[in-house]
Amino acid sequence: MQSLSEGEKHALIASHKSVAVCVTDFNLKLEWASEAFYSFVGCDNSLAKGQVLSKLLFKDDTLPQNFIALINRVGLENQAEAEFVCQDLHGSPLTIDLNISIATTSNQRPVGYIVYLTDNTQQRKQQEEIERSRSEIAEMFENTFVPMCYNEPSGKFFKVNKAFCELFECSPADLIGKDYMDLHFRHFNEEEKRKLRKEANEFLQSNRVYRKEIKSMSLGGNLRLVEAVMKNVLVGEKQLVSVYLIDRTEKRDFESRILEQNKRLKEFAFLTSHKLRQPLANILGLIELVKSESHSQQDVTITFETLKMLTGQLDDVVHQMSDALTELDMEAEKSLFFNEPEEMGINEIWIVDDDQVITYITERLLHNADPSLKVSGYLSAKMALEKLRLDNDCPDVLLLDINMPGISGWEFLDELNKLGRFVNVYMYSSSIDPEDVKRARAYPMVREFLSKPLDMKTINHLLDMPVLRRKVS
Repeated sequence: MQSLSEGEKHALIASHKSVAVCVTDFNLKLEWASEAFYSFVGCDNSLAKGQVLSKLLFKDDTLPQNFIALINRVGLENQAEAEFVCQDLHGSPLTIDLNISIATTSNQRPVGYIVYLTDNTQQRKQQEEIERSRSEIAEMFENTFVPMCYNEPSGKFFKVNKAFCELFECSPADLIGKDYMDLHFRHFNEEEKRKLRKEANEFLQSNRVYRKEIKSMSLGGNLRLVEAVMKNVLVGEKQLVSVYLIDRTEKRDFESRILEQNKRLKEFAFLTSHKLRQPLANILGLIELVKSESHSQQDVTITFETLKMLTGQLDDVVHQMSDALTELDMEAEKSLFFNEPEEMGINEIWIVDDDQVITYITERLLHNADPSLKVSGYLSAKMALEKLRLDNDCPDVLLLDINMPGISGWEFLDELNKLGRFVNVYMYSSSIDPEDVKRARAYPMVREFLSKPLDMKTINHLLDMPVLRRKVS
């Protein structure tokens, strides 16, 4: 049987598969090509044959330097491959992979080149999109105000963001490669550390999200109460544990101050309802006795002595009440909450929801109810927070979704508290989970929990509600 030349072998391959392949002489003039090749370059056999390959691909007289380098490599190595950017018939960019080897006759005499073409355009676009997404995610990780880090499965820090370092008063160099348990939980004894690590590992091994509120220590020795949320993630090819923290310290401090104030109020109420009532009742009784016609001089003397004693008791109670009021005033000055509300009408409403369709519908319904309303939609909580930071004014009402990518509705409320901004918030969700309703009511600025989609009856009810406007003390 007569042996086939290299060119004939490749022609046989191309005839059975949709392979873009061609054979040229050493001047790169086309001698033969597959149907897939003609489709790729956008011309037929009669127009392409005899044309120079480089002009068909690059469609100008200037050859890319890397194409010349590729041909030179083929001369030295008999085969080489490289990626190029060219244009299709419409001028759109194409990314192609050229694999060029020496074509030989059946007796192994070199006669030209065999060129395979692979269209990498879509693959390159996908790769660029992936790289762009990775870059955006990396930028968000670094610049978000949520403390975040990536840890090795063993517990060693792999990467931390700015917010994490600010929370724990450290730099990345203080953390990377070190065990989080030895740094942030060094106030725990060994048994407590072991239990905490075991609990987290059991959750992560089951691919569940681990969430726990716990006291963690900064490098400066300050304790912070944080809610830690951990889950397994794949970063590139590396298996890591993502950790983000919600700082509850200020919230718990505020709740403690409220509890302390309530305790003081109860003490004050006891002073007024019990301690003060007793001497007053005795004084009233003595007055009645003096008014009585049946009493002796001795009785009157005893009564005045008693009156002096009751006056002393009354002075003691008044001083106690004064001290209690002073402590309440001091506690109120320490509290960074809000003054008495001022009722106002609704002029401006923000909708913070990543669902474009429901946002559009809600905007139209609000304008139908009151065309004078100024309604603004924000497709991410981050955008709305940045707007609040930049502007001194807040909207009269804010409709807030719960489940949003990036920053959830709960995290948004926590950030409002940190900013010291009071907004009349209506939680606005498709969720009917009673726990969500219960959690929403724990935030003082949340007025009501509304279910999507809103109807006109609910919107009219919302617009009839008075707006509470508070200023930071």
